[in-house]
Amino acid sequence: MFRKTYQKEQLFAAILPKSYKENIMKKYAQELTENEFGELQISDDWYPAPLPRNICLGEMTYPDTAYSFATFFSEQKEGFELGFGSGNYGHSIFSAGKQGKIKVGKFVVLECTNIIANLSVTIGDNCMFSWGSVITDSWIHNGNNDVSVRRKMLQDLSSTETRHPEFYNPLPVIIEDNVWVGFDAVILPGVRVGKGAVVGCKTIVSEDVPAYAVVVGNPAKIIKFLNPTDTEQFRLQAIKEFTSY
Repeated sequence: MFRKTYQKEQLFAAILPKSYKENIMKKYAQELTENEFGELQISDDWYPAPLPRNICLGEMTYPDTAYSFATFFSEQKEGFELGFGSGNYGHSIFSAGKQGKIKVGKFVVLECTNIIANLSVTIGDNCMFSWGSVITDSWIHNGNNDVSVRRKMLQDLSSTETRHPEFYNPLPVIIEDNVWVGFDAVILPGVRVGKGAVVGCKTIVSEDVPAYAVVVGNPAKIIKFLNPTDTEQFRLQAIKEFTSY
C-alpha cells in the first residue's frame, strides 16, 4: 500500500474539514501516515483502519490506535478534539452518535477510558482517568426509562447501519481542570465535576461535584475537600520561589 509521511497538503485537502487540514505539519508523539485515499493512519497501528476525518489532534498528542474510534459515528464538523500533550493509552473507546462531540483539553491522560457522547462530553486540562472509567452523556433517564421508549430505541437500533444506540435526551457532561478519576468510576449524564476534584475508584457520580471535593461510593458522597494548590496565587508564588534561586 502506498504511504508517505503526513507532511503536506494532499490531493483531497480542499474537501476536508478544517480540523483535518490542521492536523498537517503538526508534531505528534506517534507517526501519522497518509494512505492512497488521503486518510490519516497511525503508523504500524495493529487496527487496519484510518482515523476519522472530523477529528482534531493537538501537537504532541498520542492517539494510540484507530480502534479507539471503531464506534465513533459523529457527523459534527469537529467531533473529537485532543489537546496539546494529551494521550490515549490502553485502547480507550470513544463512542459517539451523529450529534456527539468529545473535547479533551491539554495534558490529559486517558487510560482505558470509555467516553460515550450523543451530545457532548468536555474535559478540561491536566486531568487523569484511570482504567475502566466511564463518562457518558446518555443513560436510561429523563423519559428514556419508559418501556415503550426503550422498545422503540431498540427497534430503531436494529435498522441502523452503525448499530449505535442514539439515546433520547442526552445531557452534556463537563469535567473541569485538574480532575482525577479512579478505577471503574462512572460519571453519568448532566454532571459537572468541579476543578481539582477527585473521584474515587468504582464511584458512581450522578450529581454535580464541587471544586476540590473528594467523592466516593454509590451514589457518590463527599468525604473531604482538598486545599486548592492550583490557583493563580499559588502559581505566582511558585514562579517567585523558582526565580529567586
